[in-house]
Amino acid sequence: MRGALATVALVMAVELPAQEPPALTAFTARRLAMVEVIAARGVADSATLGALRAVPRHEFVPAERRRDAYGDFPLPIGFGQTISQPYIVGYMTAVLRPRPGMRVLEVGTGSGYQAAVLAAIGCEVFTIEIVVTTDRRGFAAYRTAAGAGFKTVPAKRLM
Repeated sequence: MRGALATVALVMAVELPAQEPPALTAFTARRLAMVEVIAARGVADSATLGALRAVPRHEFVPAERRRDAYGDFPLPIGFGQTISQPYIVGYMTAVLRPRPGMRVLEVGTGSGYQAAVLAAIGCEVFTIEIVVTTDRRGFAAYRTAAGAGFKTVPAKRLM
């Protein structure tokens, strides 16, 4: 067999420190514009839109694709996977109607962006990624989430 089969679990919760809003950066401006497009397409859930405004999507894509992070299209993240189109993330999140304290199981961590959006709403997110190569894709998502300011528990290899 050419690779190891592993399942990785990750739990994320968000701790938002009380502070002044960050300076409006180019990424922030593009993120806010992205959310306006999503709202114009019919996503109206205030918790979802607030989370999309708060989560820095550019932190969940490869560095060479960051300039495209806020376009309304999926982006490759490696290993044959993509980060979903922002509208789709917004739509799926709104349909779920997540609220603080809700427990959510996500199957397929990918970049970790969807889990981060749910965590920003206050959900307790359990996310599982199956890794069919010897790379550490799930652990990379964990590090990305932690680097974006999300409180996490260490990822664990279950198999």
